[in-house]
Order: sequence, then structure tokens, then C-alpha cells
Amino acid sequence: MNNQLNKDLEPSCFYLRKSREDQEAETKGDGETLAKHKKALFKIAAEHGITVTKIFEEVVSGESIIHRPEMLNLLKEIELGKWKSVFCMDIDRLGRGKMQDQGLIIETFKQAQTKIITPRKIYDLNNEWDEEYTEFESFMARKELKIITRRLQGGRIRSLEEGNYLGAIPPYGYLVEKKDHKRYLIKHPEQREPTNLIWTAYQFNMGTNKIANELNQMGYPSYSGKKWSASSVLAILKNPAYAGVNAWKKVASKKSTTRTGRETRHRPREEQIWIYDCHEPYITLEEFEQVQNMLSRKYHPPYQLLSGITNPLAGLIRCDICGGSMIYRPYQHQQFPHLMCYNRHCLNKSCRFEYVEKKLLEGLQLWLDDYCAQWEIFMPKGERSTVNAREKAHQNLKKELKELEQQKDNLHNLLEKKIYNAATYFERLIKLSEKIDAAQKKLDKAELALSKEILHEESRRDIIPKIEKVLKIYEKSNDPTEKNKFLKSVIEYATYRKEKWQKGDTFTLVLRPRLPQ
Repeated sequence: MNNQLNKDLEPSCFYLRKSREDQEAETKGDGETLAKHKKALFKIAAEHGITVTKIFEEVVSGESIIHRPEMLNLLKEIELGKWKSVFCMDIDRLGRGKMQDQGLIIETFKQAQTKIITPRKIYDLNNEWDEEYTEFESFMARKELKIITRRLQGGRIRSLEEGNYLGAIPPYGYLVEKKDHKRYLIKHPEQREPTNLIWTAYQFNMGTNKIANELNQMGYPSYSGKKWSASSVLAILKNPAYAGVNAWKKVASKKSTTRTGRETRHRPREEQIWIYDCHEPYITLEEFEQVQNMLSRKYHPPYQLLSGITNPLAGLIRCDICGGSMIYRPYQHQQFPHLMCYNRHCLNKSCRFEYVEKKLLEGLQLWLDDYCAQWEIFMPKGERSTVNAREKAHQNLKKELKELEQQKDNLHNLLEKKIYNAATYFERLIKLSEKIDAAQKKLDKAELALSKEILHEESRRDIIPKIEKVLKIYEKSNDPTEKNKFLKSVIEYATYRKEKWQKGDTFTLVLRPRLPQ
């Protein structure tokens, strides 16, 4: 390769990414893939006399480029015209997922006239033959990915049909037994009795809350070692594993295309794969279906979904003992709703809702009165002095920058008058430019600090009329949702504590107002 061609391929970079096959090979002890790829590509670059100045190393694997941050960075820099060539082990390392992803990658390289260098070939996508060849290789890579995915899914289903349990953790009441390179579920000797109790009790119309309380009183630990709750009992009642079924594809999960994390949805029964008689069941399949019918009849949508929230303090009051949420609980046998800790095992005593609401409003008014008094004595002078100091610093920096700019202009005059020769001129110009850059950065920082301080002063002043408005609206409004919204605009949260010996409206409520930072 001649020197002119080398120049056409520089600046150059590497793009390294593991495939699924590479990850499988590494688990078998075949060595670190990216290190081997890096070594091979450096050898090719050295043979052609090409200097590589950056390496994009993808540490995560994903079919979509949105989950490959290094590829996104590479494409951004290619669009900016930063790279003449990119080294990679193969075309499919750039992408073999969705067609639109591959199209975007190819089009970006083509528009920027960036070449792709692999151990086999140098691809110029503005060359018709190379473009067609690249598209063909991309098509084959997509087909290969689909075949691999299909093979993996097929292998899992065949494994299920043989009675294999594929889950990482067995359901409560079971253990995983490994035999002949397979994994089977067997009943857990210590969890057998509580599991039987759950299914029997529910079929005799005992609710999930009562079942959880019964298990806790009997001293049976849950899977996590914590106390049983209605939700943990419910999870068992909905799991077909207890009827001897190995279920697969109950949940559809994929990487989100719009944000980090995963998107999940529960598949309907007809989309799931159920393999029957895989292990010893706790109940028959008929009993399992009967329980599912009972669950469906007992389900009711949350009240707030139908008619909005009923608790104007929703999300504001926290338990001071366990940190849990205090929830609104109306009672049929008495007219006064209560606030109680969501944690059933917490020792915090419940209280009439009206007492807590009244004390919160009184506390907010007391805090406002104190804040107003403090503002009149200390705030205006203190806040203003801080703003004045920042304004003065800002003016000094502006003056300094202006003087430096004038010195820079004078340099041109000194050069024109031949007082400075070219060497002296450039030496002084470089030093002055550095000083101007430093002064500009200081000025930008000072401007930001000044604007923040002014905003901070305004916010601290404006909180007074804001809380006054909230207190007035709260008294007049009959809409719990509106009340809740206004309270949350001025209060971060409040903590509630009531000891066993305290009665009526005797309790401790500590407010955390939403102060400007």
C-alpha cells in the first residue's frame, strides 16, 4: 500500500465488539475476545503503515445500536468528518440487528466517505461493487442472527419438554435437583407444610392477608426471610409450577428502544408454553384453574383509578418508625377515617385523619410566620449583600477581559509600526490569547453564579406568598387531588410518630418544607 493511500485512510480508529458466539467461547476458556481482536487489527494497521489514534471498545452487547453507546459515539464522530477509516474484525461487528440500524450505519459511512477495513478487505461504500457486497454481507449476518436465536429458543423448548427446570431460582416449596445434566424440581422438606397450607387455606376462602398473618404467627419464614405479605402469597397462588407445570414465555421482555432498561408485558395464556407433569405437584391442574377463577372474581381496581385520590395528604406523610408510607383508611363501622402505616408489622399507632390534617396545616402556618419574621430581620440584607458581591466580581471580570482585548488590538498596531517583529508578535499573541480564554471562562462562571444567586433570592422571597396561597386554597377547595397538588408544591414530606401510650390528637408531626436550594 503506497503512502498516498495511507494518507487517504488517516485519521483511523478501531471498533471492537463481542458477538454472542465470542461470549460463549470465553465461558469455555478460549481467552478474552477483544484483546485478540485488538492484537490482530494492530498487526494489519502496522503492515499498511496506518496510525490508529482511538479505539471504540463496546463493553455491552445489543442487537439495536441504541444499546451500543460506543457505536453511537463512532457514528457521531464519522458525521463530523473525524475519521477517514474504521478498522473492525468483520462487517457484522458494526451491526447485524434491525435493517434500519444497518441502513443507518452504512449510509453514515457512505456519506462521510469513511472506509471500513477488515482483515479480508477494505470497503469503500461509494464504490458500487463494495456497497452491494456490504449489503449482501449485512443481509447474511441478519439471517445468521435469526437462525442462532431460533436455535437457542428451540433448545430451551426441547429442554422444557424433557422436564428440565430453566429458572434460576426454584419457586417457594421446591428445590432444584441436578441429575444426568438436567435440573428437576423436587419438594422442599422444610417448605412443604406452609406451601400446602397456602393452597388449602385459599380454597377454603381465607384471604391472602389472613394467610400471610397465619404463616407469620406460625413462624414460617418467607423466601426472602422477611415476614409474609399478601403479595408474596398471591405470587404463589398465580404460579402454575405448583400444578406440576413448567411454564415458559410468561413475560415478554426486550430492551427499550427509547430509554435505558427493559420493556416487559405479561403474555396471555395462549402465547405461553406450558409443559405438563414435569414434577410432583402440590395441587391438581383443575384445582389451580379453580383458584385462578376465585382470584379473578375477587380482584377490584384501585379506588383512585375510578374517581381520583381521596386522601389530600397522599404521598406526603411518612412513618417515623419504619419509613413506610402512611395510608388513608376509611372504616365502615365508624365515621372517622384514619391514617395508618402501610407496614402491617410496624408499631406506629394509627390516628384520625382529621387530626393529622389539622396539625399539618397549623404547622405550615407556624413555619410560615417564623420564616416571615426571619426574612424581615436577616434575609434581605444578607441575600442582597451576596448578590452585590457577585455583581461586583462580575463587573471586575468584564473590565479585566475588556483590557485584555484592548491589549490584543494594540499588538496589531505595534506589528504594523514595526515595533514588534513577527516572532515577538506571535509570542505575545499566544500569551494574550491564553489570558483572554482564562478570563472568559472566569466571566462565564461568574455570570452563571450571579444568575443562580438572583434566582435563589427571588425563590426564597416568593415562597412566602406561595405558601399563603396554598393555605387559602386548601381551606376553600373540596377537591382532594387539587389539595394534594398544592401541598406537594410547598412540602417535600412530613414524618409521623404516635406511641402506644399516646391518645387522640397527641402525636409528633415534623414538616420538611420545600425550600429553594
